[in-house]
Amino acid sequence: MSAFIGMVAGSMGAVWLVWKPEGRAMEWLQVGLLLVISIAMVVYISWRAERWAALLRHGAALLEAGDLSAAQRVLKDAEGHALLAPEHVLARLYLGCCALFQGRVDTARSELLALSRGWRTWEAPDAYAAAPDMLAACLALEGELVEARHWLEIAHRRHRPVAATFSLGEVLILCREECYGAAVRLLDDRLDATAKKQVQARRLFGLLRAFAWDALTAEGGASGEEQKGLDSVRPGEFSYLGAQWPRMAAFLHARGLRDKEAA
Repeated sequence: MSAFIGMVAGSMGAVWLVWKPEGRAMEWLQVGLLLVISIAMVVYISWRAERWAALLRHGAALLEAGDLSAAQRVLKDAEGHALLAPEHVLARLYLGCCALFQGRVDTARSELLALSRGWRTWEAPDAYAAAPDMLAACLALEGELVEARHWLEIAHRRHRPVAATFSLGEVLILCREECYGAAVRLLDDRLDATAKKQVQARRLFGLLRAFAWDALTAEGGASGEEQKGLDSVRPGEFSYLGAQWPRMAAFLHARGLRDKEAA
């Protein structure tokens, strides 16, 4: 589209050189040139905004379906088409979530930290609360629980009054703090919110619930719940959870979920 604008301006410039208008003709030519460039810019900006929105929807759908590699490619393309601050923020938020679910926790942490601290993030209200929550999840996985709690509190303060406060960050923090009963209660109390999460997140919540129940059973609690939620989990899918979390690594290994199946 920028090439089109340049072509139009160049063509009108060529007409001016050949015609060499004077007086009223020159004035009309200038007005026409400005009008054509203005229309072309409006068309270009509208096209780019529509392209960004289409790519973001497509990337979000791929992320929801669990196709993380494809989602990452599409979301990067969406970020490249963003013009306004909220567009950049939303694309980067999805990219940060995608990185986390891919097991690239350090990359996700860096992206989400920048968003959580960024002063333009408030222009995208959903990202304004979601970024520190997902950052808390990254920190919890890395065992930095004090810092994770700090960002979780910020996320709760940023949530709109009507928004649900259920979060991945909170569940992971409770599990890392070995508050397994509280983690199970939180998951069970927010079943509706969990159902609205994307596929990858729902599988993760199911695994975390099974992990918490397994820990409760080991402590003498009721049994029979620790297998629920594991049927849809693929071996190796969440192996990154145990990278800096020995008890989770042991759980994944015991359930045959730590390593990917041989091709």
